Amino acid sequence: MPVKFDNYDPGDFYDELFLRRGEPRPEAAQLVEKFQFLPPEDLYRRQQAAQTAMLKMGATFNVYSDGQGTERILPFDVIPRIVSAPEWAVLERGLKQRVQALNLFIDDVYGEQKIIQDGIVPLELITSATGYLPPCRGTNQQGIWCHITGTDLVRDRSGQWYVLEDNMRCPSGVSYLLENRRVMKSSFPELFASLDIQPVDDYPSHLLETLLHIAPANIPQPTVVVLTPGMYNSAYFEHSFLAQQMGVELVEGRDLIVDEGYLKMQTTQG
Repeated sequence: MPVKFDNYDPGDFYDELFLRRGEPRPEAAQLVEKFQFLPPEDLYRRQQAAQTAMLKMGATFNVYSDGQGTERILPFDVIPRIVSAPEWAVLERGLKQRVQALNLFIDDVYGEQKIIQDGIVPLELITSATGYLPPCRGTNQQGIWCHITGTDLVRDRSGQWYVLEDNMRCPSGVSYLLENRRVMKSSFPELFASLDIQPVDDYPSHLLETLLHIAPANIPQPTVVVLTPGMYNSAYFEHSFLAQQMGVELVEGRDLIVDEGYLKMQTTQG
C-alpha cells in the first residue's frame, strides 16, 4: 500500500508540508504527491540506501560528551525540508544583513574601536571575552573576519523564523549539507528534475575565493590550507572534504613552522 496522509493532522503547530489536514502547502504539493504513490517499504529502502551511502562516503561525526567516543553516521531524513523561493529570498537578505553587521562589529573591535570610544560597548566587555585575541588588533583582513558563519534557525508554532545563535569562530557542518544534497539527488532524482531547486554545490569554490581574497596584497600566489587538529577530531570529515573540494592542502599544526618571519609548511618533499 502507498503512503497515505489522509489521516495526518498537523494540529495547531506549523507543518512544513501541510497547511491543514489533507491540504499540502503549494511548494510541497509535488513532493507529497510523489510520496502518495510510494509504498512504505520503498520509502524505507531509500532511507536505508541513503544511510549506507553516507557511511561509504565517510560522513561521520563524534559526540565526545556521550562517553562512548564512537563515530556515528550523519542522520539522514529522506523527507526533505522545503523552503519556498519567496520565503528564502527574505531569509537570505536578513541573514546577509546580520552577518554584515556582525562582521563590521568585529572589524571595529580589532580596528579603530569606535564602538568603545562612543560608549556603546564597554571596553572590559571586549577584553574579558574568551574569544578576544589581542594579537589580531590592527591586522588587515581585507574587512573580512566572518569567513564562514553558521546561523542556527528555528521556527515557532506559527512558522515564524528566529535566530537561535550565530556561529562564527569555527562553524562546522557545511560538508554534511553538501553530501546530504548529493544523496538526496540520488534517492529522488525525479524530484530534482521536476522542481526548481537552488543549487549548493558551488560552496567550496566560493569559500576558496574568499580565502584567496583576504591574502596580503604583496603575495601574488597565496597558498590556502585547511588546518585540522587531526583525524580524531569530530569534524575531521569536514576538514578533509573541504580541502579536497577546494584542491588545497590539509595540514595539522605539526606541519607548520615559522622560519625567518615566514609561515612555512612541511610536506612529504620537505
